[in-house]
Amino acid sequence: MALLPNRTMRAAAAAAIAIAIAGSIAGCAGYSDSPEMRPDHWAPPAVSNEWAPPPAMRIGGQSAAAHAIAPAPASGPRSLAELIDIALTENPDTHAAWEAARVAAADYGKAQAPFYPTLGMNSENGYVRDVAQVPVHWGVLKRWQSRSIVGLNYTLLDFGRRDAEAEAARDQLIVANYGFNRKIQEVVFDTERAFYSLDAAQASVLAAEAIVAYATTDRIAAQERRQVGLATEPQLLLAVQREAQATYDLENARTMVSDAQADLAVALGVGANDLPEVESLDNIPVPATLGGQVDDLIATAIASRPDLSARIAAVKARRADIDLARAQFYPTVDFTTYYGDEGFNYTISHDHTAFTANAPLYGGVMTLKWDLFTGFSRLNEVRSTEAAERESAAEVDSLQLDVVASVWRTYFDFQSARKKYGYAQALLAASESAYKSNYQTYRMGLSTIIDLLTAERDLANARYTIIQSKADLLITAAAVAFATGAVPNQARPH
Repeated sequence: MALLPNRTMRAAAAAAIAIAIAGSIAGCAGYSDSPEMRPDHWAPPAVSNEWAPPPAMRIGGQSAAAHAIAPAPASGPRSLAELIDIALTENPDTHAAWEAARVAAADYGKAQAPFYPTLGMNSENGYVRDVAQVPVHWGVLKRWQSRSIVGLNYTLLDFGRRDAEAEAARDQLIVANYGFNRKIQEVVFDTERAFYSLDAAQASVLAAEAIVAYATTDRIAAQERRQVGLATEPQLLLAVQREAQATYDLENARTMVSDAQADLAVALGVGANDLPEVESLDNIPVPATLGGQVDDLIATAIASRPDLSARIAAVKARRADIDLARAQFYPTVDFTTYYGDEGFNYTISHDHTAFTANAPLYGGVMTLKWDLFTGFSRLNEVRSTEAAERESAAEVDSLQLDVVASVWRTYFDFQSARKKYGYAQALLAASESAYKSNYQTYRMGLSTIIDLLTAERDLANARYTIIQSKADLLITAAAVAFATGAVPNQARPH
């Protein structure tokens, strides 16, 4: 009993553990917004809003994207802005990317755990009956025992292991957050493209119906001329043939509407049978300019594209992996302290002697752990992480070239589409005049049925051309916005 510590030492040990516990609790209270306490605070705020990086987490000067899409007023059929609202909240791809960002946020919070001490409790209580050797005789040992210990462990020194792991988790969170932002942009662009394609398909149906009406009018005119002997039977049959062809084209146009509706439903994340009515292509103005020259748009894309910022963050994560691999060459120093109590009561059946005790248990230990040789695995781990970092850096360069090429390509696609739309307008006006003129001259017998049907066919092609050229112009404008990393206003953080 002389070796047992006195009451003062017991009290000091208990106080030390209490102070450590209180310090940990106070630290948690002081960092209520830290990633380990509220990881979702570091992820995108909502499934329909892009992530706005705080100043400390911005990569490559990434800021709010330019060329935002202004919402249209809500009246009548659903506008593009209203459909984008639906897509942002209903499309499962945005939900998946949002949850992936929340997973990364939780992993970032988990990476903070090694900076805190671990506190645990172990309690063993029960009855044991053993056969025991005693002087001269043997006996049965019957024992009641209770042992409870509270222990605290803390890593004092790890030469940057925790810092590297936390930094890598933080950068992976940035990767996931920017990936969510790009997914929002993809959903918006897919919605725009499907919307314009559906509008073009519906407009093509109206155009095809008008062409059927023209063909019917031509066939009636041919019949009238045939009845008075001014047209032959083959000429009438040509008009009938053209009417049948126009009717066939009308059915094809209606099939294209069904296909386009399915594509838009997928982009919105709703069932094709629940697709709302959409605004007509006639009510959508065409953009005159892109608001900047190609070099300006390229600069905007380099600064604003979230996928490029994500690749840069991935490079930083690789660098943190290098730091972690190099830290494995060094030792770790841990501190362990514990405090508890053990009580027991046992008797020996030989002489029925009873023993009873109740004593505190406590201690403090410093542990140095150092793997001096590991078969060159740590050296090769450093080589592996360094090569991975160079690979990620090369991917950044490759993506940057793709970004520049994408902006360049879509910019000149838009310029070409704008000119084609102007040509299509002139073609439609000329074709309408030509058809009207041929129809009048045919009725007066001054032109042939071939001339009339040729003018009608040219008018049909002009109508389809103006519809497709307008849709192409709108889609290329949306493609430029997507290439530069633009987002609609309703997807911005509120």
